[in-house]
Amino acid sequence: MYLKPVKSDGTSPSVEGPSGQYALEASATYYYDVPSDDQLFAIQLVGYTAGLVITSATIQDSSCDPRDVALISSTAGEWISESPSTAYVGTDGTGWTVASGVVASAGSALGGALWHVVDSGASRTRLRVVVGGTGGIVRVAWSGNKQ
Repeated sequence: MYLKPVKSDGTSPSVEGPSGQYALEASATYYYDVPSDDQLFAIQLVGYTAGLVITSATIQDSSCDPRDVALISSTAGEWISESPSTAYVGTDGTGWTVASGVVASAGSALGGALWHVVDSGASRTRLRVVVGGTGGIVRVAWSGNKQ
């Protein structure tokens, strides 16, 4: 399933290409609402623009009711970053890196990352993507399994 981004101002970009590709603007933050009904799931981010700069892409969780805490909330404590040193996140492409579950792209080449999440107990999950000085075309996909 492809996920649709929501910009920090509450707007969503238009579909830019086939099957869930969206144009993310430079110097903006986007959130992807991740289905979290499954304890085991994967999230894949693919960058289709060679110059795309992502300063951070982080999985965040919340157990707060969506009526009280918005997907795009930036209030400290409402969404908690998942950044364990033992996280398994694969990356592919020159300039794509990962440290403690947080992915970054230096704008060197096409590429992406795949997070493997197990035993998530939170009622809500999102992927927070902070775009640096150069935006580009991105697709985010999700798949899940009950254990």
